[in-house]
Amino acid sequence: MIEVTTEKSCKSEWKKLLLLAFVGLPIAMFGAIASYGLIVRLLQIFLIGLPGA
Repeated sequence: MIEVTTEKSCKSEWKKLLLLAFVGLPIAMFGAIASYGLIVRLLQIFLIGLPGA
C-alpha cells in the first residue's frame, strides 16, 4: 500500500528533525566528548602517568 503524507505529518516530521538536529545531537556530542575526556584522564592518573610529570 502507498502511504500518503499529509501537510500536518510533514510539519511534524520537520519539527522532529529540527529537535534532533539542534537539541539531541549537541547533547549526545557533549556526552561523548566528556566521556572520552574522563576516560583519558583516568588512564593518565592510574596507568600511564600524567603528562609532564
